[in-house]
Amino acid sequence: MFRFEEQVNRIVQALALQSMPIGVRFSESPDKRGVERRLRICEALDVARRENAVINLSKENCTCRGGSHIVGWQVLSLEEFTALFLAANVYASKKVAQDSVGKQLKPVYRGRFLILGPLGKFETDPDVVLFFINPAQADRLLGLACFEGAEPFMHYPASTVCSTISNTLAKGKPDVNLISIFERTRHKWSPDKLIVTLPFKDFMTAARNIDHSGYGKKAPS
Repeated sequence: MFRFEEQVNRIVQALALQSMPIGVRFSESPDKRGVERRLRICEALDVARRENAVINLSKENCTCRGGSHIVGWQVLSLEEFTALFLAANVYASKKVAQDSVGKQLKPVYRGRFLILGPLGKFETDPDVVLFFINPAQADRLLGLACFEGAEPFMHYPASTVCSTISNTLAKGKPDVNLISIFERTRHKWSPDKLIVTLPFKDFMTAARNIDHSGYGKKAPS
């Protein structure tokens, strides 16, 4: 049995998930079972989900400057980072873009490699766990994670898919990413899917609460 097989199976069955949750971990060394491919972080998440594969990403094979910036591998200036959003016509002007981008979390270096793959294949604890799910499943997952206590969640407009990893680590609590129209178009994400990212401890809490919370298999007694 894989280390987290029981928890993964309970979550998948309870919420009727169509894909396995994806574990993500920063490390100074690659996963021995992982493959190294030239990908964006958002692409690597999609590959891990569709191909059931473990991916080792680093500064050397990450093909997105914005992603490398967000995970702290190659920090861009405010001017450079803003230009990426302006090129996609996300903001009305450079000033609006800088005001918005300047409020985002500052990049933090957490490790040379970003290891992504199905949680069932992880032999050590991941940093965070990502779910590609519909709104009804997201509601139930967050309800399970927050059964023992919760704080309000916030959505940051114009968030990139990779930012859900850094946001969750920085805040230490779940993040909801609605997947921007640009990334939906690029990767053909299903229009009914969004991303919920849990700190690993909250994933374990959610699995534990399935039999106790009304968001799980049965209503609490």
